Parts: sequence; structure tokens; C-alpha cells
Amino acid sequence: MAPKPTGKAVKISLDREVFVEAALRLASRPHTLTLTYRELGNELGVDPTAIYRHFLKKESLMEELLDRVFKMARARLKAPTSSWEECLIEFAEVTLDTFVQYPAIAVTATSLTTSGQGELDSIELMLACFSEAGLEGQALAEQYAIFGAYVLSGAAGLARDQAESADPESYEWFGGQLLADPTRHPLVSSLREEILALDHRKIFLAGVHQIIRSAKVKSQA
Repeated sequence: MAPKPTGKAVKISLDREVFVEAALRLASRPHTLTLTYRELGNELGVDPTAIYRHFLKKESLMEELLDRVFKMARARLKAPTSSWEECLIEFAEVTLDTFVQYPAIAVTATSLTTSGQGELDSIELMLACFSEAGLEGQALAEQYAIFGAYVLSGAAGLARDQAESADPESYEWFGGQLLADPTRHPLVSSLREEILALDHRKIFLAGVHQIIRSAKVKSQA
């Protein structure tokens, strides 16, 4: 005979991982750019103050989440790649895709430093790639910083744009008809169709390619 229901709610065992997983679920919701302790408490059916026993401040939670996103992106990389250039291009692609999946976390990438394994693994990968290109010392550190800043800021910006877009599947560069008087803005007018055909994702990756080409030139100087 099946036991009779007691009517008591099942008590959730709360730890850091439970809160992180719940926050990741919330962060992946369409059009979500912020996370609050109240929402997280509601998601788990607990008082929001319970979170403070594991994360004393929201910044600590966001650092944990951002480092988790770094780990997710890193895990998507195919290994091994045939060249350092392809490795960096794929790194940029998977970072963008993962950031777009978790926009509420991605938007913190330009202001938070996690110092976690996810972030450190990403830095090590970029340094290793540019080291393979022939850079070393200060030049190597600077090239990593240029590439890393571009990828993080670009991917975070696109994640925000996609979350705010009415059509999150679209990466159009210019939203609107781009009507211009050819006598005052001749170049805008003549290149109207080309500009309207631009794609944010392609432009992002074009920038990645340019930085890589710059690194090649620098390594040969």
C-alpha cells in the first residue's frame, strides 16, 4: 500500500551549488538582464535572506556565475585545434554564444574580475595562443589584454542587444531604414544597402580576425 501523503512540503537542502544552478536557470530566461535575490528566493521557494549565508553580497554571487559561464564557454572548445589562430577564433565564437545564452550574467563581464578557474583558464588559453604566435613578455601581455577586452566587451554588448531585441535571432547591425539625403551624406546614401546587410555577429568576428592579423604582424616585427 502506498504511504499516505503527509501534506508537508519537501525541504530543499540549500548550498552554494543549489543557488548557482537556480541563478543560471533564471539568467537564461529570454529578455532577462538582471537577477535579484527576491527572484532567486522565489525560484527555490525560500526566503531571499537564506542566500546571504552562502553569498554575503550580490557581487560574490555574480562573480561565481560569471566564472561558471567562462567554464561553460571553455568546455565548448573543440580540442585540439589545428592552429593558434583557429583556437582564438573558436574561443571568441563560444564566448559569444555562451554570453548570449546568459545575458544577465554576461553584462557583468566588463566590470567584474572573478579570479576563478574559469577566468584563469581563459586567460591561459589566450596567452598560450599568442605565445605560439611568437609573442613574449610585455608584448604578449598586451596582446592578450587587447584581444580579451575586445571579446568580453563585444560579446557582453551583443548579449545585451539580443536580450533587448524583439527578435533575438536577428543580428542586424542597423535597425531602421537608414534614409539619408545623398547631397549631405553621400557615402551613407551610396552604401545604404551594404550597411543594412551588416550582421553584428559577423562584424564581431571580423574584429577578432583583425586583431589576430595584427598579432601576426607584431610577432614578425
